[in-house]
Amino acid sequence: MQKTFEAIRSRDLAGMFAFFGLDASPEHIKVHRLAIRARFALEVQAIVHTSSKLSEQDRFKLFREALRLSYESTLLLGDSAA
Repeated sequence: MQKTFEAIRSRDLAGMFAFFGLDASPEHIKVHRLAIRARFALEVQAIVHTSSKLSEQDRFKLFREALRLSYESTLLLGDSAA
C-alpha cells in the first residue's frame, strides 16, 4: 500500500488524476476541489482501514475508483457540492 498511499499524499488533486490515469476537467477540479478532496479523503480512510491484506495493485484499483467516484459525485451534485 505504501507506494500508492505515498503518491496520494504527495500529489495535488490534478496530479492524482494523472497518477491514476483518470480524465477530469481541470475547471471542474478547480471549482469543486474541496468537495472532491473531502469525499476522497473519507474513501481513502476507509480503504486504508480495511485493506491491509490486499495487494498493492488491488489497493491502487480501490483508490482509483474512489477518486473517480468522488469526482463524478460532484458532477451530479453540481454547485451544491462546492
